[in-house]
Amino acid sequence: MPPQSTARVRLLDAMIAAIWERSYGSTTVDAICERADVRKGSFYHFFKSKTDLAVAALEHLWESSSRPTIEEVFSPSRPPLARFERMIELWYQKAINCQRDHGRVLGCPYFNLGTETAAIEPEVAATIRQMLDRYQSYVEDTLREAIEKGDISIDDPEETAACIFSMMEGCSTQARIHNDPERVRHFAGAFGRIIGAELHPNLESPSVRS
Repeated sequence: MPPQSTARVRLLDAMIAAIWERSYGSTTVDAICERADVRKGSFYHFFKSKTDLAVAALEHLWESSSRPTIEEVFSPSRPPLARFERMIELWYQKAINCQRDHGRVLGCPYFNLGTETAAIEPEVAATIRQMLDRYQSYVEDTLREAIEKGDISIDDPEETAACIFSMMEGCSTQARIHNDPERVRHFAGAFGRIIGAELHPNLESPSVRS
């Protein structure tokens, strides 16, 4: 399979960065091309529209970053509760790193874009729903395995997974609004109470704020 054009990949990366740092609505094709150092004519060689680019960029982000990370977190080599601890650790550390690298907490790119485009860009919103549903399925499958192993006792793993995932995204959004990674850290205790298990993620909080 031939390698992707570097110009196309730069456009994908520039789109993700722009909408994560700012918003979909404020990101223009001209701004994306400038950020990617790609001519506008080349943009339309690869993509029909900004919407087309956004969908492709989301798929690129999922395959290049999100899916490998999720598969590492939810590796079958870890016991179910250890997977949840790893998920919480990574979620918190990402907020810390984001504040350090970008000057503020930016939240979840999928959730940010999904809330913005739900009513105006159905194709983009549908792509995001698929990706968030995939992530939530890992949580649900791990809950089911934890029940089978006798680690937890809950009646409805599907409903519980939806509740946990909504809480995760809510904490992430609060962290963005308040520019405070600690809003993510608070999620750990609540998660344990919801599933009825003691979790011990490593949530050391290095000082990253001046």
